[in-house]
Amino acid sequence: MTQPIEVQQLEASIRRVWSEPDDQRRLEAMREIYHENAQIFEPTRSVAGHEAISAVVRDVLKDLPPGFVFNITGPTLGHHGVAITRWEGVADGKVIVSGSDAARIADGLIIEHYFYFNPPQ
Repeated sequence: MTQPIEVQQLEASIRRVWSEPDDQRRLEAMREIYHENAQIFEPTRSVAGHEAISAVVRDVLKDLPPGFVFNITGPTLGHHGVAITRWEGVADGKVIVSGSDAARIADGLIIEHYFYFNPPQ
């Protein structure tokens, strides 16, 4: 069974945008995954548009160890244009950060992406 588009796009964003250290590759992926007017919402900030979102990703990744990657710990669930999933940020086999995401899709692209971070353990 084919996954709903909201599930596909949320998972693609975690793999191809939030784990991508190269600005150009990240922006190319964003054009396929995020609406041009997409907004992201973190607990302390929100930004809109590909360039602004890419700058947030760059800032997040610059402070993390080499080899850092976000992994989906799912399952990713979605229906009616909204998807949710769980994830972990890992480097050298160690979980550095974890949380959950929710995304709303419009015209097959993420229009709103919400981030929820688990408290440190």
